[in-house]
Amino acid sequence: MRIELDVFSGRPNPRWELDESQSRELLQIQERLELSRSESAQPPALGYRGFLYSDASGPVRAYRGHVKTRDALYADPSLRTEHYLLERLPAQYATLRARIASELTNVG
Repeated sequence: MRIELDVFSGRPNPRWELDESQSRELLQIQERLELSRSESAQPPALGYRGFLYSDASGPVRAYRGHVKTRDALYADPSLRTEHYLLERLPAQYATLRARIASELTNVG
């Protein structure tokens, strides 16, 4: 599964592949989420805008405690999806790891 960290403007975003096992684990995390009872925050024009990937229904965005699929919006109050993907950010993007972790810490 291809993952994209939506963070840059004017240059390509970091992209990487999850292996089959990691992809299954990510989808299992998503399957355990409950439907959201609130609206999700809209990503800003600049800066961290979440993680993008696709599931069986199409494109997915995990951003600030919500996971939005083509068909539904799920609540992820512990940001488990975003933390899972951040932990798998390739070493070549290590400088972004602390920045994104800080963004996730300030969600609330």
